[in-house]
Amino acid sequence: MLVRRMINSSSIAFLVVTSLSLAAQLSLPNQITGPNSSVPAQLTFSPQTDSVSAVQFDLQYDTSAMSILVTVGDAVRSAGKSIYFTDLAPGKRRFLIVGLNQNSIPAGPLLNLFLNLNASSGGVYPLAFSNAVGADPNGQPVTAATTDGMVTVEGPSGPPLQTQGVLNGASLLPGPVAPGEIITLMGVGFLGGTSVLFDGTPAPLLYAGQNQINAVVPYQVAGQTVTQMQVSSAGSVIAGFPLSVVASSPAIFTQDSSGTGQGAILNEDLSLNSPSNPAQRGSIVAIYATGAGQTNPPGVDGLVAETTSTVPILPVTVSIGGINCGTRYAGGAPGLISGVLQVNCQIADSTTLGGAVPVILMVGNTASPLRVTLAVQ
Repeated sequence: MLVRRMINSSSIAFLVVTSLSLAAQLSLPNQITGPNSSVPAQLTFSPQTDSVSAVQFDLQYDTSAMSILVTVGDAVRSAGKSIYFTDLAPGKRRFLIVGLNQNSIPAGPLLNLFLNLNASSGGVYPLAFSNAVGADPNGQPVTAATTDGMVTVEGPSGPPLQTQGVLNGASLLPGPVAPGEIITLMGVGFLGGTSVLFDGTPAPLLYAGQNQINAVVPYQVAGQTVTQMQVSSAGSVIAGFPLSVVASSPAIFTQDSSGTGQGAILNEDLSLNSPSNPAQRGSIVAIYATGAGQTNPPGVDGLVAETTSTVPILPVTVSIGGINCGTRYAGGAPGLISGVLQVNCQIADSTTLGGAVPVILMVGNTASPLRVTLAVQ
């Protein structure tokens, strides 16, 4: 459940920039870790005196020592932008951050990186920028200066998974977990026979790869404030730490699996909602999410929902464009694993029209993260 949108580098027009004394700044930190470890790092942005609406840059790294996973940073999320990338060559990845708006990108993290060092790594590895350019809200060029980072790998093995790598599977944001929440683990060294336990209870696994696991938090954690998570691989425990537990942690799935942008939402005719296929005012849409918490009757781990299914014990509401969307159904999604929430609601006649109308899901007193959208006409 990562950002997987690809770009064709030949289709991107390079921006011609001129030097300015206070250029917008892209920066990466220096990190020290051990081999066979996963290190969270933030690629940060500072607009300085400029107003920057789009950024493009290349990031170079040593693929013999590490792999890199990427999620959307707070600055990109708050500006309503999207991230596109393509690998130009081994160890050279081009990123384009742009959106269907003229919003300026604020200071803060552009990308959340998970630097996954392999077991044979050792020494100093640069994280180097190149070809950094930007554009203002009117499409005019903006200088983009850069500060490279590096990863120093020394000593014994580091942590293969950290708490920052336990993410909500829909929003890809870290935080406390809820019963039945689909989560994504970003780490290293997840090999054959991987298992994830919460207080000794196995979590249903949806996907297990070398650097990523998608799992469902067992419903048995309901009512607790803390749960002990443990990850085992090839018969050995490779990570374990406590996680805070909350009653709900709602987030809406998005079509590109980035946690932002167009939601995973069906129109009344069951077609996929999009700016080219918007929903009508007054029609009913189906929204897919996770993190709704315990259900009635109590959720069963790994169960595939049937036509009549469990419903969250906490109240569920949806707002579209800031206006309440009349909830017709909120419960398990037929044909999908327990932990996926389906909400059918009717779009109000007074809802704002547009291709990117914001959608907020409330479960109890907790709201889903911002910047998930729906197309309405």
